[in-house]
Amino acid sequence: MFKKSLFFLLTVFMVVALLFVVGCEPEAVEEVVDEEPDDEDFLVMAIWSAPEGLFNPNLYESAYDAYAAVDPVFTGMMDHDPDADYELVPNLAEEMEVSDDEMTFTYHLRDDIYFHDGEPVTTEDVKFTFEWMMDEDYTGVRAAYWESIEEIEVEDETTIHFHLSDVDAPALIRISTWSISPKHVFEGTPIADLEEHPNVTEQPIGAGPYKLTEYEEGQFTTLEAFEDYHRGKPNVDQITVKVASSDTQMAELITGSTDLAWVQPERDEFEAYQEEGLEVVSYPANAYQYMGFKLDHPILEDVDVRHAITHAIDRWEIVDALFDGMSSVQVSHMSMVSWAYDEDLDPLPYDPDRANELLDEAGWEMDDDGYRYKDGEMLELTLSYPSGNVPRERNAEIIQDMLSDVGISIELDLMEFTTLADAVFEENDFELYLMGWSLAIEPDPSGIWLSDDAWNAVGFDHPDNDELIRKGRSTTDFDERAEIYRDWQQLLIDEAPYVWLYAEDEAFVHTPDLKNFQGDAFSMWWNVEEWELDR
Repeated sequence: MFKKSLFFLLTVFMVVALLFVVGCEPEAVEEVVDEEPDDEDFLVMAIWSAPEGLFNPNLYESAYDAYAAVDPVFTGMMDHDPDADYELVPNLAEEMEVSDDEMTFTYHLRDDIYFHDGEPVTTEDVKFTFEWMMDEDYTGVRAAYWESIEEIEVEDETTIHFHLSDVDAPALIRISTWSISPKHVFEGTPIADLEEHPNVTEQPIGAGPYKLTEYEEGQFTTLEAFEDYHRGKPNVDQITVKVASSDTQMAELITGSTDLAWVQPERDEFEAYQEEGLEVVSYPANAYQYMGFKLDHPILEDVDVRHAITHAIDRWEIVDALFDGMSSVQVSHMSMVSWAYDEDLDPLPYDPDRANELLDEAGWEMDDDGYRYKDGEMLELTLSYPSGNVPRERNAEIIQDMLSDVGISIELDLMEFTTLADAVFEENDFELYLMGWSLAIEPDPSGIWLSDDAWNAVGFDHPDNDELIRKGRSTTDFDERAEIYRDWQQLLIDEAPYVWLYAEDEAFVHTPDLKNFQGDAFSMWWNVEEWELDR
């Protein structure tokens, strides 16, 4: 079926879009929380923050958009199988081939695949999906993924070839698993205007197991099983994904107004859930939380100040305080479940004495009021952070206290996620901010860390950075890539564009009525068509 053993080596990767771990204050959703649904095939899932409303794989940036609609609505040519070490398996394509020089990928689509509006999925849809992101007017953040694609050749309605200009290690998995959008829905609309298209913001049309039938902004999405899904109609007829704060999730699970909830990992709460007969599913997440520095800020441009701030924050205490140990201190960008993570890398340690030394050496002198000054200016910074994520909100206060111990004054600025995202990624108007990344199995950091990437909001532009990232894409040898990414992660530790905070476990709680929910660090929805409800 596949022409090269290289394919089997590469199938331990799988790309999902790089996402924010976001937070917005949820609104009440009375119509879906007041009483338990009567329909035994009606499932209610709770997430703790609202989606932004960009329901297309090419454009979304929020994990909540993925959970609320994108992941169950769209699907790609190939898929990953967590039950088989993440091997790629056929999906919309029934077969793929890799050329001997690793620079041409060929896909053969099934002839029985349809979008939710009944139109067939063809190679023209596949070509359109990628050329949308390769267009100079593309408004999303994923253009860097496709830099190596030289030509997309449609042979016929079911056969398509991707020709690369160079060997590009992440390309096979990214192309294979990227979700396909319908050309007939979007053609005729300028690329620059597609993010405002109603089939992005209100009514996405994909070829996945569920179709979106209702979206109430800030409150819920309703998903209905797709009758003509090529793997068979999913067992659960309808799923409502609602917004519910973490404070109310336990009560709703116990009363039965919620069947499944994405929850914060807290040991005491897990025990309380289990005492109520609920089932807990948790595992290390392919994600992390961080505090970003504005690197061109007159105070923060000094790497010694950034090191001092990192040394002053006891991240190990934060993990214990917020998660009772159900989390890990993050070392650098790679997640601890990634093959590219190097366990021999050492994070900058908690060392307040060293923090004080560095600040002294940088000319910030401690005054009698307990704060530091230089040339009459107080060492004062604003930490912006989004609402909706309780541990993150508590973390902001902990960081404020820890930095005050070394003479740094921190003003806290709580705002809705969309407001913060605009300030950080659009307006570049911040000093310090709290946010998170949810990552892919493929460790290539293009899209976040290249010097001209839209998501490189902190402005990291070290001369070795882009070179190492591109070098890591230029070989398919695992050992070579691992060594390159080790050097790159060490560069990040040394330059400290972030304070890497923690990687909390991914956790879900569900009623015993829900069967076959497995969850996975890379895709919560991966086997949704197999879920069953036994009321």
